[in-house]
Amino acid sequence: MRRPTRLVLVLLLLAQAVRAASPEIDANRLLAHIRFLASDDMKGRADGSPELNRAADYIAAQFKEIGLAPGGDLSAEAPNATAGLPTEARSAKVGNRGWFQPFELVAGLTVGGNNELVVRDRQRSVRFSLGSSYYPLSTVPNETPSDPSENLQTLPLVFAGFGLSAPDVDYDDYAGLDVSGKAVIIFTHEPQEADPLSKLNGSRPMPESTLFRKAETAHNRGARVLLVVSDPSHAADQGLFHSFEVVPDAEEAGMPVLRVRRNEMQPLLDAWGLDALAIQTNHDLRSRSKPLAAANIDYTEYLARDRRPVRNVVGILPGSDPAKAGEAIIIGAHYDHVGLGGRLSVTPERTGEIHNGADDNASGTASIIEIARAAVAQRTRFPRTLVFVAFAGEERGLLGSAHYVTAPPISMANTVAMLNLDMVGRSRGGVDVSGLDVAASLNADLTSAAQTIGMLEIRQKGPGAGRSDDSSFLDARVPAINFFTGFHPDYHRPSDDWEKIDKDGTARVATLALEFAARIAGDVRLKAQDVRLKP
Repeated sequence: MRRPTRLVLVLLLLAQAVRAASPEIDANRLLAHIRFLASDDMKGRADGSPELNRAADYIAAQFKEIGLAPGGDLSAEAPNATAGLPTEARSAKVGNRGWFQPFELVAGLTVGGNNELVVRDRQRSVRFSLGSSYYPLSTVPNETPSDPSENLQTLPLVFAGFGLSAPDVDYDDYAGLDVSGKAVIIFTHEPQEADPLSKLNGSRPMPESTLFRKAETAHNRGARVLLVVSDPSHAADQGLFHSFEVVPDAEEAGMPVLRVRRNEMQPLLDAWGLDALAIQTNHDLRSRSKPLAAANIDYTEYLARDRRPVRNVVGILPGSDPAKAGEAIIIGAHYDHVGLGGRLSVTPERTGEIHNGADDNASGTASIIEIARAAVAQRTRFPRTLVFVAFAGEERGLLGSAHYVTAPPISMANTVAMLNLDMVGRSRGGVDVSGLDVAASLNADLTSAAQTIGMLEIRQKGPGAGRSDDSSFLDARVPAINFFTGFHPDYHRPSDDWEKIDKDGTARVATLALEFAARIAGDVRLKAQDVRLKP
C-alpha cells in the first residue's frame, strides 16, 4: 500500500472534520421510537384506529419536547404557538396553531343486516352469504347501514369471459356484447397466462387483468354489478373471504363488484358451460362472451363506508435568517400502517394478525423525529424554515400529504423542496434516492451532503412516483425527493418487526437527509419560485 500524499491527508482530515461538525443521529434513540410505534400495543397503526391516535400524540409530544413550534391547524390548544415564527409561516387568520391537521378518510365498512345475493336461471337458484360465499371488492357509497345503498331485482346476467378489453393485442371480451344496465359475470386472471409465447404479454400479467381494471372496463360499458369467479385453471379459489369477515373493507369502483366463491357458483357454471368456454378461450384466444338465457340476479347491499377522523402531525423550526425564513423545506414521513391486515396486506389470509410496520413506516417517522432534534440543536445551519410532517392516510391513497398541500402553514408557492422518508429501516449499506431527475438544481446539494456520510451507497433510483407521499408534492409542482431502502419479504406482512431494523443504517440515512436539508436551507442559488416544477 502506498503512503498517502500530503494533499490526500489534508482532504481526509477535512472530510473527518466535516463529519465531526455534523450533528449525529442517535441510532439507539431512533430505534426506541421504532420499538414504540411498531409494538404489538399499537396494533399496526391502522387509519382511524385508537392506536393511530396514540401514535399521533406520541409524535406531537416528541416534537414539543425537541423544541419545535406547532404547525397544524388553528387551535386554542397551543397559546402563542405562532410567536417567533416568520411572517410567511403564520396563518393569515387570527389565532394559534396546534400540532395537528385533522381530516376524515374512509377506512372500512359497517355491515348492516339483510344483505342478499341470489343468482338464478329457470331451473336453479343459488343464494350466497356475505362474508362466507361472497364479499364486495367495491361498494356503492353509503353513509347509513340501515338503508340499502343498492337494491337490484331480477337484473339480467351476461357472461363477459375474463373481463378483458385489450384492443392493442386484438382481444376484447366485450366486443359486440351489450352489458348496459345488466349484471356481468367474469373469471379472474387471463387466458394463456402461463404461456410465454402468448400475445397477451406472454406469461407476465397484463395490466388489464387486475380486478380494478376489469371493474373499470365493465363500469365504462354501463354494467350495474360485476360478479368475479375464480377461473377454472386454478385449483384453489384465491378469494379473500376470511379477510373480509375479519376486517370488512372495499374499494369504490362506481358500482358493486362482488367476489363469489367458486364452490357455491359451480352448479350454475356447469349448467351454463362457462368453464368449458374459458378452457377453449385459453386454447385459441377467441372470446366466448355471451348473454345467459333467463339468467338474472337479485342484489341488495346494506354496507356503509366508515368515515373516520385522522391527523397529520406538524412541527416547525423557524429559519434562522429572517430574509430566508419565509421559504420552507418539508421533511415528512407517513406514520400509519395497515393494522390487522385485510385487503391492504400482502398476506390477506393472515388477516387478524398485527402488521407492526416497523420499516413501513415507523422507520421514517422515527427518522424525522431525530432529524428535528439534530436540526434544533444546530438551528443556525438552517436559514430557511423546516416543516416536519408525520402524515396519516398514506396507506389509503396518500391522503395525508394530499390534505397537507391544500392547507400548509407555509404556502406551496414558498416551499423550496420536500424530503420524504418511507421505508428507510433496511439500509444494509445503501439507500435509494429518487426525484432528482425532475429537480436537477438540487443535485449539487445531495452530492455535498453525501460527502459527509460514510458507509452509505447512494443510488439515484426508487419505487417510482405515486408510491409515497412525495407524489402529492410533485403534483403541487414542488421538488420532492424520496429516501427508500428497498422492498423486502416482510413488506405489508405481520413479520415487519422492529428486531429486523438496521438501526445504524437507518441513522446514516437520516443523517444524509439532515445534511441534504441543511444544504438546501442555506443554498443561496435557490428560490422557491425558481425551483418549482413545470406544470
